[in-house]
Amino acid sequence: MFTNIRLLLEACQSLNLDYEIVHPNQNLIKVNLDKPYFFVNGFTPMSTGGMMRILKDKDYTYHILKDRVLMPKTSAYIDPDNPTYKNYVTYKTIPKIVTDIEDTFDWPVIIKRNTGSCGVNVFLCDRASEIQKSLEKIFDLHTKDYDYVALAQQTINIETEYRAIFLNQSLVLLYEKNIQTANFVGNLSPLHWQGAQAIHIGDRDKISTIEQFIQPVFEVLPISYGGFDIAEDKSGNLWLIEMNSNPNYGIFIRDNPEGLVVEVFEKLLKSLMESD
Repeated sequence: MFTNIRLLLEACQSLNLDYEIVHPNQNLIKVNLDKPYFFVNGFTPMSTGGMMRILKDKDYTYHILKDRVLMPKTSAYIDPDNPTYKNYVTYKTIPKIVTDIEDTFDWPVIIKRNTGSCGVNVFLCDRASEIQKSLEKIFDLHTKDYDYVALAQQTINIETEYRAIFLNQSLVLLYEKNIQTANFVGNLSPLHWQGAQAIHIGDRDKISTIEQFIQPVFEVLPISYGGFDIAEDKSGNLWLIEMNSNPNYGIFIRDNPEGLVVEVFEKLLKSLMESD
């Protein structure tokens, strides 16, 4: 059973809600309120398909939000060898993409796939040859992690990185992705470092600061539920890195009480009850 589903069921039991395990793998759940709501794997009924597509596409979210909230400068590049998207190609070869990235960004620069997650195919590059290799890996059509869009992104001098869970525009769970005693093992995503910890934050001042920082997002994107990755730089500035419409809590509950996530699902279920 998927971690999120197991915690959801605990929330249903806590609230005495009727639910049904629909599929033998136990990862498709129907919660019976005034009408049925389906939860599958990490997906909830809070987000529409269109909103999930926008949040998955980092280039789309950047162009929607870059004038609303501080985000790292980002440029997108289409795979020049993919015939399906040839009408969208600006740079006809990977070397030409490399040249544009060199002209646009300071070193080092982040190169990553557009719709990826969990730090897969994310590279920190400090020379042209590394950009070239990174793009070739992202644009390798024969791999499962292929993406026809690669991003170049400004590097932030990060002091602390957070994951903030928002429900109906309120911050309901905040934790730090702590790597102070961790070892880098090839994945730039903080919680994939060996020895990294997810540290729950209950400090009201920090919660209020991050909540206020994210509020401009909701003026243009009516996100009902999602996880926001936020970085605080060495000067104390907050940056929105990316968003996830269906955050997974597996790593968080490894380091923290499960009840904190059960409370999130209880609030989510109550929100659905109130909307019926």
